[in-house]
This record gives sequence, structure tokens and C-alpha cells, in this order.
Amino acid sequence: MHVMLDQDQWEVVNGLSLGDVLADISEKAHARSRLITSLTVDQRAITDRDLDSAFLGEPIARFTHLQAISQTMEEVMRGAAPTIQHYADLLRNEAQELASHIRMGDERLTSLDAWLGKLADYLELVESKPAKPHPDRAMTPWVQALLDARAQRDLIRMADLLEYELAPRLES
Repeated sequence: MHVMLDQDQWEVVNGLSLGDVLADISEKAHARSRLITSLTVDQRAITDRDLDSAFLGEPIARFTHLQAISQTMEEVMRGAAPTIQHYADLLRNEAQELASHIRMGDERLTSLDAWLGKLADYLELVESKPAKPHPDRAMTPWVQALLDARAQRDLIRMADLLEYELAPRLES
């Protein structure tokens, strides 16, 4: 089987499984601080959904060519920037809407809890960026303050934190 990882090429002898070859490619990319972002086996684009145990267990003798393309995390994040910004915009709009509902006395906090879960996903994503965060955009103290206000069921404080502290800080 002919294997390519970016510009590197080599031949793999039969007797291995496709999973073995993919593990080797992944280790080589990882050694260069890169992630596999595209995989093609015999002209067929492979997605994560294709990577089940049956497919990974296939002997490589069934295939002739495997091509993998890798990127640095910085390249991946740069490519994802428009999507991250869109998600931040959605979270910001939802925070403002939640603040409005809370100010009207809506004490059902399940929407707030769901929003906090989305915010956690967003923060995990943006905190993995190689670039250093802007100091006045730090959200951790405000998230903690929101959690404290939620625990005390202080609706006014929750609404204020959502509208004036968290929503304005939501940008990638």
C-alpha cells in the first residue's frame, strides 16, 4: 500500500490492518504537532463515521493508496474562526434574550442551564486557541458570579451578569 502524509510518502507491507496504518500515520502527525484533517483511501474520502471496527480491521492488502493531510491546531482554529464567531453571536443573542425573560420574572432556569452548557462548550473551544486571550474578555470570574447568583436565585443579578458582563465578552 502506498501511503502519503502531507508530502511524505512510503510503502507499507501487507499483513497490517488499516487501523494499524492509521495509528502509525496519526503518531507521525502528532510527532510534528499536527492533526489529521483529511483522509482518503483509494479515492474515497473517509470521515470519522467510516472509522468503525470493521473498517479499521480490514487488511491493507484490499487497498492500494492512502492519503492523509494534516494541519497544525493554529491552522484548524483559523479555518474555524468564522464558525466560532457565529456561535459566539448566537450565544450573545441568547444571553440577551435570557436576561430579558429573567427580568420579567421567569424563574424557570432550565433555559439558563442549557445556555451555560453551550457557554462551557464555547469556552473550551476558544481556550484551546494558541493565541493568548485578551485580558478584558476573561469570562471565568463572570461565569462564577452567574453560578453564584443562580444558586441564590438572584434573578436581577443573573440578568445583569448575562446582559452586561457575559454577552459583551462573547467573541472569538
